[in-house]
Amino acid sequence: MSAPTILHSERSAARTGTDGLFRAIVWAGTGVFAAIHAALIIGRYHQFGIYTFDFGIFDQGLWLLSRFEDPFITLRGLNLFADHSSYVMVLLTPIYWLWADPRVLLVLTVVAIAAAGPLLYTIGRHIGLRPGLAAAIALAFFLHPAVRWQTWDNFHPEALVLPLLLGALVWVLDGRPWWAVGLICLALLTKEDAALVVVPFGLWVAWQCRERTAGLTMAGLGVAAFTVNFLVLLPHLSPTGDVLYSGRYTEYGSTLLGIIGGVAANPGTVLGDITRPEALSYLRDMVLTAPTSLASPIVLALGAPITLANTLSTHIYQIDIRYHYTAYLLAATGIAALYGARWLQDRARGTGYAAIITVIAVAAVAGLGPGPGRGAWGGIDDATALEAALGRIGPDDVVSASSTLAVHLAHREKIYRFPNPFRELDYGTPGISYDAAAAEVEWIVLDPAQMASFAYATETLTELRAPPGGVQWEAVISSDEVLLLHRR
Repeated sequence: MSAPTILHSERSAARTGTDGLFRAIVWAGTGVFAAIHAALIIGRYHQFGIYTFDFGIFDQGLWLLSRFEDPFITLRGLNLFADHSSYVMVLLTPIYWLWADPRVLLVLTVVAIAAAGPLLYTIGRHIGLRPGLAAAIALAFFLHPAVRWQTWDNFHPEALVLPLLLGALVWVLDGRPWWAVGLICLALLTKEDAALVVVPFGLWVAWQCRERTAGLTMAGLGVAAFTVNFLVLLPHLSPTGDVLYSGRYTEYGSTLLGIIGGVAANPGTVLGDITRPEALSYLRDMVLTAPTSLASPIVLALGAPITLANTLSTHIYQIDIRYHYTAYLLAATGIAALYGARWLQDRARGTGYAAIITVIAVAAVAGLGPGPGRGAWGGIDDATALEAALGRIGPDDVVSASSTLAVHLAHREKIYRFPNPFRELDYGTPGISYDAAAAEVEWIVLDPAQMASFAYATETLTELRAPPGGVQWEAVISSDEVLLLHRR
């Protein structure tokens, strides 16, 4: 039996009557979501509320790639592809040929996430959900707290996995599994750990959707990509020869194979990590705001590998719904919500159908609490002084800037996040000493408000301005809003 599950008569009526009405409602909701969040993130950018880590890294990297330059990210002290295997950035370079503007990446993120709405509705109709129920899940997805935080967390390549994975499922259900394989290939180019959701997805397609060859191909590609990225590409590009972020799992091992072996050999430690309060709160916020997903535990398990990787990490951001580490689990949660709703719909009697809709709506409203409030989108109320200061810096000048200011100066070959390159901070990788490029820096531009809570940077600035080194720097602007220094 092939993967598509809707009948021919349902297909012929797919865009008429009730279905057409609810499809239009979903598209309208998608437009509203995209417009609101695009405006919010662009406003945050103009208010200097976006940070170098990680947006400036990807922005400078894409700008360098679009100029056919070596993608060495001076904001990070690493080659773009030593930081992460985000080779999809190469495919995005034409965007910066046409319009090299950081706001394009911010809007791209919003559009990618918003695309989940129509895709979820289409999947829901394919698997037999009533139009109203499919629309309820698609629209409720936009209110999921992690979905809205994804737009706040600005651009990360893994955000593209959400529409790519959902699009792949649409094509599988529509009887075009090899088109789906193409989307899976793109998903694997977003980041080295995308395989942690692609492999279970491929196995599920082979088993549940009865597309064995295509599904196993997806899983095989995931295993191959994971192996090549972690055992070949990332070590080769790393300054140390090691995968940079393996230090987050030192409790289990220091290499990929060592970590896997350590996890297998220490089930008690694993259990302790995945049941710590922060991890349980993370799972609660991810799943309970999409309650019908609980009725499809097998589909929800598509997110198990990435959830395990996140909960075992010492990097607390990986179990925080505000950050991009939730992107893969969101895809699994959305799919599970649809299949769980189908299971409930098939068993609903009398008022049962209305009860399902009510539960979805109540959970969606409850999700507004953990989501980003108005204050999360803010920044500097009046950025006039900052904009004037940045306007005095030439397009090719070498600059060291505060984190939120560096984002607005990233389209150049050499830009540093202060106190780099005068003192190393989150630059390159531990254990490697770098030749300081301090003599090349022509401008230092800082936000004093940020410096006040950043002792390490404050110490560096004091040293730079103290005699005899201080005579090298002229204070072009010195105010409560901005400090702009120029090398004499």
